[in-house]
Amino acid sequence: MNLFDYIKYSLFNIRTPELVEKMRINEYAKKISSQKYKFVEIKTKNITSNCAKFIYEIYKIIVHLLPALKDEFIVRDGKQFSYYLIEVSFNNEIKEIYATLNKEYMLTKIKAGKNPNSVFEEIKGNFLKFKNYLSGENGKEINLTFNLIRDFANISNFDFFLFLRSFCPSFADGVYNANPDFKNTSNPQVVDDLTKLDDAVNSIIIKKELISALNIFCNYAGLSQISDKNMKALLTRLRYLQTPELLSDIIIFLLKDFTYKPHVSYSDTNIFVNYITDFAKNLKNDMESIIKDIKNSKIANIRNKTFSGIEILKLTNVNEDKNSQLEEFDCEVFTCIEPLQYIKTFVSEIFDMEYKAPLNDMFLGCEFVHKERNSQGLDAFYTLNDSKEEIQMFDSTLSPESDNFKRLRTWLVSKNKANANRDLIENMVKKIDGEGNKIVLNVYNSILDLTTILKNIIEDCVNGTKIEISNASRISTLEKFSVDIAKKMLIDFENFISLMKNFVR
Repeated sequence: MNLFDYIKYSLFNIRTPELVEKMRINEYAKKISSQKYKFVEIKTKNITSNCAKFIYEIYKIIVHLLPALKDEFIVRDGKQFSYYLIEVSFNNEIKEIYATLNKEYMLTKIKAGKNPNSVFEEIKGNFLKFKNYLSGENGKEINLTFNLIRDFANISNFDFFLFLRSFCPSFADGVYNANPDFKNTSNPQVVDDLTKLDDAVNSIIIKKELISALNIFCNYAGLSQISDKNMKALLTRLRYLQTPELLSDIIIFLLKDFTYKPHVSYSDTNIFVNYITDFAKNLKNDMESIIKDIKNSKIANIRNKTFSGIEILKLTNVNEDKNSQLEEFDCEVFTCIEPLQYIKTFVSEIFDMEYKAPLNDMFLGCEFVHKERNSQGLDAFYTLNDSKEEIQMFDSTLSPESDNFKRLRTWLVSKNKANANRDLIENMVKKIDGEGNKIVLNVYNSILDLTTILKNIIEDCVNGTKIEISNASRISTLEKFSVDIAKKMLIDFENFISLMKNFVR
């Protein structure tokens, strides 16, 4: 500010916007001039080599840490490090409990003959002990360590190499034993870099625990620890940069932006909450996976027994490929495909070929004790008989020509598209799946009814009772139905019921 401007402002109280700005800039220039390290040349408004040398001394101490800090906290948000901090704190008792909380342990117990439900109850009890331990007082120090390092990691957002290269074009990244020839610079990018440094250093909490926290992170990342001498030098320089408004004054002076303030935030994450939540979710998934494997094994055994030597008839349009695509994008899946395929196979390859004609003969020749029972049996017969056509009609709802197929294909072109249309996808899947499962339930109930009727008729024929029919003696005269066929049919029906129970809720 020249003398004439000073007189206008101080003696004549003139307050034009331009003059007020000049006066404020002059005040910032005075504050910057009084700083210990001369980071700015006031007349030329250059950032000085002193600033570069000062930052270089910090860089030399933490250069080996920067990539690991950036990868762990900026890229991956520190979750893996939080797991490390928690798990290295376990005492022997908790280590023993922790060793049981996994799929391998549960499978070993189950394979040894222990009841799966008993194994799951044991694991739930162990998890409760584990959770109570983690929720105790011993977590405060671990949380502090994590949050101190997480805040310190903000410094990796500041690109030391590019900043220092602005002062020395020949500066080489990672070379910190040399003596670079830094020069003053007017590069505007340097000011932008200083704003990142201002944000970073003001977010660092400097306390004695930070020293041990940094060394813990070095151990975690497999890096050499910072020596006591270098740690002292690092903290001293960081404290200086945290001098109230030191960097902010420089940035405001150079940019003439009087509204500038650093964006400062401190971490207060409770890593145990996230850890327990993730652990519980993974344990639940392990249990569900084991239950699914047990169920699938059971289904496979019954299926092989029911359809011995028979190839399962697939659905053409509503098939496993659709479910694979839905699973890929984390969408609701069809639950009716597998049981509908079993029904289609059972009706086509077993019922139609072996039992349809005998049952028809039985209904024509028998006199049921209760007329409504005859109607119930015929309804069950026709439900089973017509199920193939119903499944065919259901399957066509997702044929390539259908509107459903065209809409679903549009929604599932990518993960982003699927996320955007998740509600529409799930509503369609639930609606179609509901129709399929209705067929499954109707067939299941029909086979139950036919099975009950067959059992009663066999009883009537063998013991002369009249539980189901009043003319049991007529059975021996029927052309296609007999007690032997009824017994064989009963075995196949009961096997199929055992299979379908796994799908009916």
